Amino acid sequence: MPKPFSEVSLLSGKETSTSDALQISRRRFGQYAAVGAALSFSPPQFLVASHGSHRERRDDVDLTPEQTREVDAKLANILRKYRSRLSDEQCRHLRRILSYNEKMLSSVRAFPLQNGDPPAGVLRISLLGEGLPPSKAEESKT
Repeated sequence: MPKPFSEVSLLSGKETSTSDALQISRRRFGQYAAVGAALSFSPPQFLVASHGSHRERRDDVDLTPEQTREVDAKLANILRKYRSRLSDEQCRHLRRILSYNEKMLSSVRAFPLQNGDPPAGVLRISLLGEGLPPSKAEESKT
């Protein structure tokens, strides 16, 4: 006699009862939660880009000629080493990544810094007071 309210599982193709179909493992729940969280925090252009319906945009439009030359040099070096392993789409994506990195590096490179400049933050450890036993801490205060 067939089970009441039975259905066929989409993943396994087996017939299961509704109580079995509603159960979910902790691992599967974690996977669904991680995917849901990633999708909720993803910018819309990335979600559209994954479906292939995005328009091609040029990222190096606002790069200076010097920055464009640097991107081209880095890209040429990478292609010299790994061109046989990369598709044309991966090469275009690599150029976009290099252009974006060059834009980010422009603000870092604009900061004037010489070899003799001290670091911005220095760790200073004080052993007076808190770190000493009570008798020695009292002696150091006097």
